[in-house]
Amino acid sequence: MKTNPCLPVKSVKYILSVLYSTCLSLSILAQGLGDYPKGYFMFPIKPGQRNYLSANMGELRPNHFHGGMDIKTDGQIGLAVYAAAQGYVSRIRVSTYGYGNTIYITHPNGYVTVYAHLDRFSAFINTYTLEQLYALEQTDIDILVPPTALPVTKGQIIAKSGNTGGSGGPHLHFEIRDLQERVLNPALFGFSEIVDNIKPTFDKIAIRTMDMDSRVNDEVGRAEFTAQYASPGKYTIATPITAKGLIGVEIKVHDKMNDTHNSYGINCIELKVDGKEVFYHNLETYAFHESRYINVHIDYETYILRKQYFEKCYVADGNNLSFYLMNPLHGKISIRDSAAHKVELRIYDSNGNQSMLNFVIKGKQNQSPKIVKTTPPAPDFKIFENTLRIIGSANYTGNATLYIKNKTKALAPAYFINQSPVYIHDLRKELPDSSMAGTYKAVYDFVDMIAPGRRKVVMDNLTLQFSDSTLFDTLYLQVKKHLIINGIETFEINNPTQPVYGPIGVVFCPEIAANKNERCYFYNINNSVSKKYEGGVWSEDSLVHNLKYLGKFTVIKDSIPPVITYKSNTTKRINFSIFDQGSGIDSIRATLNGKWVMMYYEHKSRLIWSEFKDPTEVLKGEFILEVIDKAGNKSLYKKTL
Repeated sequence: MKTNPCLPVKSVKYILSVLYSTCLSLSILAQGLGDYPKGYFMFPIKPGQRNYLSANMGELRPNHFHGGMDIKTDGQIGLAVYAAAQGYVSRIRVSTYGYGNTIYITHPNGYVTVYAHLDRFSAFINTYTLEQLYALEQTDIDILVPPTALPVTKGQIIAKSGNTGGSGGPHLHFEIRDLQERVLNPALFGFSEIVDNIKPTFDKIAIRTMDMDSRVNDEVGRAEFTAQYASPGKYTIATPITAKGLIGVEIKVHDKMNDTHNSYGINCIELKVDGKEVFYHNLETYAFHESRYINVHIDYETYILRKQYFEKCYVADGNNLSFYLMNPLHGKISIRDSAAHKVELRIYDSNGNQSMLNFVIKGKQNQSPKIVKTTPPAPDFKIFENTLRIIGSANYTGNATLYIKNKTKALAPAYFINQSPVYIHDLRKELPDSSMAGTYKAVYDFVDMIAPGRRKVVMDNLTLQFSDSTLFDTLYLQVKKHLIINGIETFEINNPTQPVYGPIGVVFCPEIAANKNERCYFYNINNSVSKKYEGGVWSEDSLVHNLKYLGKFTVIKDSIPPVITYKSNTTKRINFSIFDQGSGIDSIRATLNGKWVMMYYEHKSRLIWSEFKDPTEVLKGEFILEVIDKAGNKSLYKKTL
């Protein structure tokens, strides 16, 4: 494997002291600085044979970076999984969600390897696990194992590969962690089973204005540009780009590996302007508590609306990820002249393959009064950072009127798009209730400007509680008071395209008596096709919960119990399918002649099945299965075996 030309995180402190005084190239400084023990770990699936990945370290996922690598298992369940090195099983998880059945092995050199989505543990690990499951009488466990209980040798079979937990198909999720539980890039440990000499690909870039005085091609907002292939590893932007003021660059990229159809993430980004490094990102390692910062590492709105990942080549407010280097403007670019500025972007994968994108941003300090587009814009409003942009009705040339409590404010057009006026307003100065621009009226539902920190907002029958860790950045809080339609009460907090880091405490008192029921809970209805159970706890006549997302919510009663369907049984195992159409399955409990029986649950297939701790035990006598959903509805199945 090639040495990764991107700078290892461990060298960041050294480079910070010299970067901007010398303008040294990060890629040159990075050569040879990694010191991972190559050859120490065995590849855990078909070691020594050519293999393939379905996902790599750092790939962008909903609300998290993908840790480790997903190793293909020939599309099947049941391949042998080998211990990557000598050590001991230090942790075991059994769960129907997340990592599914998982083994953690601690090694003498301090590293921990993780093997997830397993179908079954090897006999000696399975026996130990069943003893713990039966002792705790829990179907899901996450336990620490004493160092002497389950020693393993390098190359020992520890499990069979599977598709358990949140897996989308058969594979082995494999991680290498350090003693601080930070996940490391396994590709840096030198596995020859994976072949990759393909350069990553630039798809698009986007440029965003960062304040109300900035412009990209004469507009406030965000503009996308398609990357043009020039030659292997080299791309350009054919569309002219002009800019003024403070701007930020975003990139949409992907990577490929030899002989697979999968697309992968890239690990390293470098941005230079006029030959000077302004931003650098290397996802060599990260801590799990950092993962949710992905929502400010990417353009979250574009992901929510179009399911496309654009990575920011600047550090947004509230982004505390540890793997960046940047200029004093946090990677943003300041265009204060009319010169042509040369921009160079380089991206690298874990195997040192790199590609480069070159383009020019022409400074333009004089605003064009009119922008011509093929498709005229519809009247609308949008918030960019602290700027409210309003597009008025076509052919209107006058001022827009902002209505702010008991006063009005006139806004002159900043520019025109075709025949439509565009107005901009600094929300830090005041929050308008509504505006009128020609025949276009906008109502904003602003409540207050919420800075990060502890804050309580009380509004009639809805109270919001913000903690120190709720917000990434200032939130211009918008709340649409609850609507009552056919007995359904709803409320909206901003919209789902705005990310939050931590939960928002919500206390909601329904107006309709039927909704004040112990079986009523919060549901997320941002998706027009389906609703998602959120939960809640009743305190007197109010429903209390911590919401993880902004958007639209309602209160729905779930009084329908889960459905249990008997499938088959032998003397050793009994099988069922279970399903709940409302809040979802919460707990499963089975007994045989009054004694607890372990039931494994695979939520994707809705199947559950039994396994005894004692292999000589048989299914004989009264079997009772109890399934409870998250709303407390219960179903029972009884059978004499």
